[in-house]
Amino acid sequence: MRLSTKTLGALALGGALTAGLLSAPAASATALPGCPAPRTANVDHGSGVMRGSFNLKTAPYAACGNVTRLRAGQVLYFHCWTVNRYGKHWVYARVKGTDTHGWMSLDNLRGVKNTGPTFCPGEDHRNG
Repeated sequence: MRLSTKTLGALALGGALTAGLLSAPAASATALPGCPAPRTANVDHGSGVMRGSFNLKTAPYAACGNVTRLRAGQVLYFHCWTVNRYGKHWVYARVKGTDTHGWMSLDNLRGVKNTGPTFCPGEDHRNG
């Protein structure tokens, strides 16, 4: 079967669009109404261990979307901290051994070490 140049072009364009969609990052939580997330930066060198099974969140609020479910004993490498409008400390972190990032409440962590905490950019004015 012989494919025309037009058909080959359409297939190539479709493949390029699909590849772009598959490699595109997930939508930012800041775009979700009611779930504001501060800018993040990798400025903290601390870590912590999950005290139980909890959801890694898209923003520093329990009501916000889930990134993934973490289990007790998993390690998070901290990037930066914030205090949400309810006065709760949350850390933006990466799950050890993955490229998965999200927000976790300090209440869900144990064995926290080597942290200031260092606040996310624009968040250093907060007290907690």
